Amino acid sequence: MCLPATDTDEDKAGYVQTIALVTVDRTVEYREGDEAPGGALLSKVTVVETLKSNPPATLSIGQSVLRQTSGGYAKTKPAYLPLEPGHRYVVGTVPDPAYGDGWVWFATAADNDLTTATSRWTRAVDRQIAPHPDPACNDVINDSTSPATP
Repeated sequence: MCLPATDTDEDKAGYVQTIALVTVDRTVEYREGDEAPGGALLSKVTVVETLKSNPPATLSIGQSVLRQTSGGYAKTKPAYLPLEPGHRYVVGTVPDPAYGDGWVWFATAADNDLTTATSRWTRAVDRQIAPHPDPACNDVINDSTSPATP
């Protein structure tokens, strides 16, 4: 099944419900996946700045990660950094009650330059594109339960 296009920042901003600059407080747990390699990392974060939507001051969010033999976690996609306690990220989330306040659709580092990180995503929110099928897709199914459904 094809998912909506989320190649650009503007696509991502249109797809997610919430975008926020967050500080990761702690890792809550790791849930091993059933079928594919990796699993879900659940993190507790504090919202430093809201860029889209109106999230609560703290969030519990899940994300897909690959567990490393060293005990750390690796990203499963290029713009999908594993959330590490003590660091800041701009995250975009979609609703998913199985993981508390949502599922991380993207995470980008914000430790080194908060102004650049927040400007990038503020611009993306201002120019966000409504969810639309990936143009390479030829088996689009309309699913009214998807957060991508307008």
